Amino acid sequence: MTKKKKKNENKHPPKKVLKNLIFMLKFSAKYTPKYLWITVIDSVLRAASTVAGVLLTKYIFDAIEKEQDFLRILITVLIVGGAQAAIELFFLWRYEVYRPVAELAIHEGMQKEFYAKARSLDQSCYDDPEFYNDFIWAIRESDGRVGWIVLNLNVVPIRIISLISIFGILAYLDIWLALFFVVSSGLGMYIKFAISRRELDKKNDLNYYDRELSYIHRTFYMPDRAKELRQGEISELYRGELARINEEKTECKKKHGKRLLGISTASAILTNTLPNAGATAYLIIRYILDSGMSLGTFSASIQASLRLYWTMNDLVSFITIMNEHSLYVEKVRKFLEYEPTVVGDKKDVPSFEKLELRGVSFAYPFSGEAKNILSDVSLEINKGEKIAFVGYNGAGKTTLTKLLMRLYDPSEGEILYNGVSSTVYSPEDYRQHIGAVFQDYKIFAATLAENVVGGEYEDSMEERVRSALSAASFDEKLGSLPKGIHTQLTTEFSEEGVGLSGGESQKVAIARVFAGDFDIMILDEPSSALDPIAEYELNQSILKSSVDKTVIFISHRLSTTRMADRIYMFDKGRIIESGSHEELMALDGRYAEMYRVQAKKYKIE
Repeated sequence: MTKKKKKNENKHPPKKVLKNLIFMLKFSAKYTPKYLWITVIDSVLRAASTVAGVLLTKYIFDAIEKEQDFLRILITVLIVGGAQAAIELFFLWRYEVYRPVAELAIHEGMQKEFYAKARSLDQSCYDDPEFYNDFIWAIRESDGRVGWIVLNLNVVPIRIISLISIFGILAYLDIWLALFFVVSSGLGMYIKFAISRRELDKKNDLNYYDRELSYIHRTFYMPDRAKELRQGEISELYRGELARINEEKTECKKKHGKRLLGISTASAILTNTLPNAGATAYLIIRYILDSGMSLGTFSASIQASLRLYWTMNDLVSFITIMNEHSLYVEKVRKFLEYEPTVVGDKKDVPSFEKLELRGVSFAYPFSGEAKNILSDVSLEINKGEKIAFVGYNGAGKTTLTKLLMRLYDPSEGEILYNGVSSTVYSPEDYRQHIGAVFQDYKIFAATLAENVVGGEYEDSMEERVRSALSAASFDEKLGSLPKGIHTQLTTEFSEEGVGLSGGESQKVAIARVFAGDFDIMILDEPSSALDPIAEYELNQSILKSSVDKTVIFISHRLSTTRMADRIYMFDKGRIIESGSHEELMALDGRYAEMYRVQAKKYKIE
């Protein structure tokens, strides 16, 4: 179940909001420095245009009332109108032409920083649901959030300048009306902030249900779940959940609706009815009773009143949304300011000679379980050896390979690389010596060659790619592909894309390791998607292509382990047996028992 956040987690004090907004604006200054200056200029010009509009109204009506020269009035109107038209054209250019390009540049720059940061995160960050959710939200929202912040901060100074200027004009025209607006708008603003807080609470409560609904929606449209939905009754279960969640969401909306009704009514009276009807009625009465009030003053007062009312409302709306921006920025800051714990300073990592584990224990930090996945594991792996980790599911084999690659560091004990603690080395440089094929390997929407090299392909890499595919027993399939190594894989972005079978995809993943020319190769269930004959052929190819390399196999199929120099049998996170295949069979322990069961099934000897 998703946990609801405490209400105070959705509110930031003004100082923090300002600090977060400035932090985000630095991205705009960094990638599009002209954007901020253009925005400032636009703010000043638009505020001036608003004030000019009020003053022009007064001038026109006073001039008509005093029967001034029509041509003079017309020229004044044309000059002011032309200036306002130029300002509006500048605004449209900034908003429609310059802004989209500027925001794209900001987005590209931010995404590059996010991707670089994501690659440096500890693997444990992906195990932390709260951090991971914030990380995903930060990347997804960055598309337009900075642009919206800049746009909103453009509006706020416009409204503030306009507010001060119009209030000054209104105070000059009618001080009592100006004071009336101060009181009315002040109370209205206070109520609007209260409404905003209630709306935020409502949004937070609804988010609890929206996350559950989002999961159900994804379940019904994601291709990798389509087959399961057509079996059993899981679809009926989720349809029932859909009804339950929507019913609870409806009750939540009703509850918040009742709370908002009274306060919204008070807000409408103070910020709409009184300013509009009250101010207009007051001005009409004053104009009738006060013979000294000119038609221009009357008209300008009405326009200034309406402008003041609209500006106040708009300003409050934009100020309240700043808190939402701040909540987002806080997640971005948390993500960007995260400092990895799996670190090391030494970048010059020597070629591999020996790995040694001494009393290694490990528990996943966010698993919710206190018990160790690995306990007091000690072993040695030497250059050129073929090592096998075997055992039933949950024995800790895959977790151990993650420690060997320094995706995590041990909770206890140490891992020595050539006699030196692996923690002294930079993780990125250390991993350049280790290639791995994981159980949950992925094929990317790119060409076969790009999938094999794991990045951008160049013509000079052709022989390396072909050799790696051959070592992974992919030759037969390669000959059938329409464009050879340049064939697009998956149909995600190309109708000419080719979909590979599970076994073929696994071979491409294995080819990546051979293409990388690593000192150590970790193959986690390298033949799980293959039939026994294809498995045997692949194993022979791997042995032939890795004579001078250190290979670590993880497998449930023990036919693979027979070619290992040394086998480690794991059970409940501990090594319970070790030795060659012949030694372990002679020991007649758990390995021998497991092997004999599989020998009957696959008829292996």
